[in-house]
Amino acid sequence: MADWYVSSAAYAAVAAWQATHAYVIGDLVKPTAPAIVSSWVFRCTVAGTSGGTEPTWSTAANNNNTIVSGGATFTNVSGQSTYGWSAAAGTVFTLTGSTVSLLRPLVGDRVFVSSDHSESNSTTGSYTANNTTAAYGVVQFISVNRAGSVPPVAADAQSGAAISQTANSLVLEAFCDLYFQGISFTLTSTSPVVFNNGGIKSHYFKNCSFFCNTTNSSVRITNQNSSKVTFDNTTVQFGHVSQAFTCAYEMDFTWLNTPSAVVGAILPTSLFTSNTTGNALMVTCRGVDLSAVAGNILGASATGWSKLLLDSCRIAAGATRLGGTLGTGADEVELVNCFDGTNYLNERYTPAGAVTTDRSTTLSGGAQDDVGNYSLKLASGTRADKFVMPLDSFWLDVENALVGSARTAAVEVVSSGSLNNDDIRLFLEYMGTGGSAVASFADSLASVLTASAALATSANTWNNPPGTPVKQLLQLTFTPQAAGRVRGLIRLGKVSATVWVNPQITIT
Repeated sequence: MADWYVSSAAYAAVAAWQATHAYVIGDLVKPTAPAIVSSWVFRCTVAGTSGGTEPTWSTAANNNNTIVSGGATFTNVSGQSTYGWSAAAGTVFTLTGSTVSLLRPLVGDRVFVSSDHSESNSTTGSYTANNTTAAYGVVQFISVNRAGSVPPVAADAQSGAAISQTANSLVLEAFCDLYFQGISFTLTSTSPVVFNNGGIKSHYFKNCSFFCNTTNSSVRITNQNSSKVTFDNTTVQFGHVSQAFTCAYEMDFTWLNTPSAVVGAILPTSLFTSNTTGNALMVTCRGVDLSAVAGNILGASATGWSKLLLDSCRIAAGATRLGGTLGTGADEVELVNCFDGTNYLNERYTPAGAVTTDRSTTLSGGAQDDVGNYSLKLASGTRADKFVMPLDSFWLDVENALVGSARTAAVEVVSSGSLNNDDIRLFLEYMGTGGSAVASFADSLASVLTASAALATSANTWNNPPGTPVKQLLQLTFTPQAAGRVRGLIRLGKVSATVWVNPQITIT
């Protein structure tokens, strides 16, 4: 394992090579006109007077390669920890640019980037590591205060290092896992930000930022190969309302712990989209404030599919949870313990319809949370069906200690019309085998050939029920053989129906 150092500010202080100059061992020089990918530092290792013509430094691009100039010999020591900041490479791309295939950092290495570092890149290629060889293990890129300890310690971590891509795509290529901390990434070209073009490992961004600083409407934060990406206290900013997160291959994206996650005055029409045939965008947000986004949180596509979980997040009260053209039965947005500035939200949106929390129509003496009485409102759409794509509620959990004989699970529902046993069902998971944690399952509709019949009626009272309310019971008999959790799922298969469910299972 090795440490590497990058700093445009420290690099500026390195003397440029001079013709016919007497060099002594230990002198550090850089090319007179270093490119983004060749911002190298060379150390004099054989004393002598340099030649009259600048050497072709690229012939010594590899780590510790040597080059002769007149009577002097120079060794490429770019970024090496032995010399700390004094021999820091001028750009991150010098150590990681795939265009030269001379990559320094390998699995287990750390790259310290000074917090006053800034690089501007117009080169085609990618930021990568481990010699583009696939492997597990991580390479770290950490923005630090170069006035601190060498090597840096925890107190030296300081955000501020900046990488700007001014032409071509900004490609962050994970052939091994890549960890970035405190670095800002700015895109000013009309090409995308890409996580993985050839790599398939994971990216983790801590205290970072991404800015699509271009008005081009087609720019995306995306991938070109399978990828897992995590944003931890990492913000994004867009330059056009049509820009968004999307995927060209399967992408597992997690966003954590980020206040004011979407910044700037230009806000996306759809924050997340899946717009490529057959590919999947799977998003999990936990503790993320997305309230700046007033349009679609997920703009679904007719050709790709997406799943989005918002857990303990904040959203705009008027934001559309699931918008766009729904193409598959897999599209889904789920909100758990979220907040819109007024209400706490537990919701699910699928092509079959929507499940929302209702605090007006509630069962008297029924379910309560920390706010008060509530029910689940299931509103199915025209795409719902009874057997393959019903509108599913959240799972309802209850502990059961009654074992060894038949028991009846019941859930109260109300709607504006009578429901039959094939319109809405109770699906149960329970401990049906003694001494085993393997679950057993039961369905209130035992078979698709079961004759349609009205559900049992209920005499319990609902507050603010729908017009001409019909109060009914979903019931299911099962035989638990071990004490433990019983889970119930309400499945509404009737199209264009609205049903209120008291989210409690009673077992008798």
